[in-house]
Amino acid sequence: MANKKLRIWLITGSHDPAISLYLRKKFSTYESQSNVKIQLELITWERIWAALIEAFKNNTAPDIVQLGTSWVRTFAHMGYLARIPEYLKSRPSINEGINRICLIDGVRYAVPWLVDTIIMAGRKDYMSLLGISKDDIRDWEGLMNVAKRIKKMKEEDPEIPKAVAVALKLERDTIQRFFSVLWARGWDFPNLDIVPERIIMDPVVLDTIKYFAIMKKICDRPEDINKHPYQVNEDFYRHGLAVFYIGSWYGIINRVNRMEQDMDDYCVLPFPTSGNKTCSYGGGTVLAVSSKSRLKEEAWNLVEYLISDDFMDGWAVTAVHAPAFESKFWQRRYTDERVRLMYEQTINSKIYPLHPAWLAIENELVKGIGYTIFRFLNKETNGGISLDDYSILAETDERIRRILKINQEVRYLD
Repeated sequence: MANKKLRIWLITGSHDPAISLYLRKKFSTYESQSNVKIQLELITWERIWAALIEAFKNNTAPDIVQLGTSWVRTFAHMGYLARIPEYLKSRPSINEGINRICLIDGVRYAVPWLVDTIIMAGRKDYMSLLGISKDDIRDWEGLMNVAKRIKKMKEEDPEIPKAVAVALKLERDTIQRFFSVLWARGWDFPNLDIVPERIIMDPVVLDTIKYFAIMKKICDRPEDINKHPYQVNEDFYRHGLAVFYIGSWYGIINRVNRMEQDMDDYCVLPFPTSGNKTCSYGGGTVLAVSSKSRLKEEAWNLVEYLISDDFMDGWAVTAVHAPAFESKFWQRRYTDERVRLMYEQTINSKIYPLHPAWLAIENELVKGIGYTIFRFLNKETNGGISLDDYSILAETDERIRRILKINQEVRYLD
C-alpha cells in the first residue's frame, strides 16, 4: 500500500541549515514508523499569512499548519480549522492566554506549540561599569532617568553604549513592544465584542507614545531610529551596542542552550512596571489541522508527535525556540535565573483581544500608533500633549470601530 502524503507548513525566521536537517531527520524516522510520507514546506513570517489565505481559498491548503496565536480566531471563524479529536493528548501552555486562544465556544481548534514573550534584557558588565542597579530600572520613570544619565556620559565618552535598544518600525514587532510597555503601565483594551466609544484615543496611550518617542530620541542617532527589529536584535545580542534591550528573547535562549550562565554578561531583568505586577506581550504559535484535510487522523497523529518530548527537546535547541508547555527547557528555571525570569514573565504576560477581525484591527493599530510616535519624534521640543496629537488616534479609533461594526453585522447574518 502506498504511503499517504501529509503536507505540513511550518514558519521559519532563520536560514540556518541545521533546522532543515533536524526536521528531515525526525520526519524520516517518523515516516519509517507510520504509513505516511511527509511533505514539508518552510515559509517565512512575511509570506505565511497570504500563502495560507490563498491556499485555503483555492482548496490547496496543507494538512497541518503552524499559526501565529493572534490568527487562530480568524481562521476558525472562516471555517478553515478542524476540531481536535478527544483522544489527542494536548499539552497546556504555561501562558494561559494561549490556552484560551485554542478554545472557541468550548471546542479546541489548535494545540499550543511555541511561546514568545517580550522581555527586558541587559548587560551586567555595562551596568556595573556605569553604576546602574536593578532597582534603578524597576519602573518606567527609573528607566527614563537612567537613559538620560547614560546620554550625558556618552557626550563625554562616545564609546559608552546607548542606554536602551528597542525597535520602531511600522510593523507587528513594534506594536508588540509598544503594548508591552503600555500594559506594564496599567492600560488594557476595552471589550471589542461590543463597539466601544474609544479604543486607543486615551491619555495613557498617548502618554506612552510620548514616552516611547522620547526614549528613542535619547538613545538613538537619527539614522538608527527606524532600524529593522532584526538589526536591533543583532546590535544588542551580537554586538553589545546597548546597555538594555526590550524585545525578543532568542539571544538569551541561545546562551541558555550553550550553558553560558556563569561566563555570560547578558541577563534577563524584571520588566519595568508602574504598579505591583509586571506584564508584557506574550504570543507564540500553535499547530492546527485543516478542515479540508482528507487525512485528519494521520495529521493529528503527527501533531501529537510534534508536541512530544522526543521532538521538542531537540527542536527547541535547534530552532532557538521556547516550548509553549512544560518541558526540559523550562525545567532549567530551577537552576538558571534567566530562565526563571523568562518563565515568570510568560506566566504574567498578556495576549491580544480574542477577536476574529484582529488582523485588520492590528493593521490599523500599527499605522495609528506608529505614525503618532513619529509625529512626536519630529517635534522640536518634548512639550505637553496637544489636541492635534490625538487626531491620528481618533481617526484610528474610527476605522477600528467600523471594522467592529462590520464584524457584528456579519455575525448577525450568520
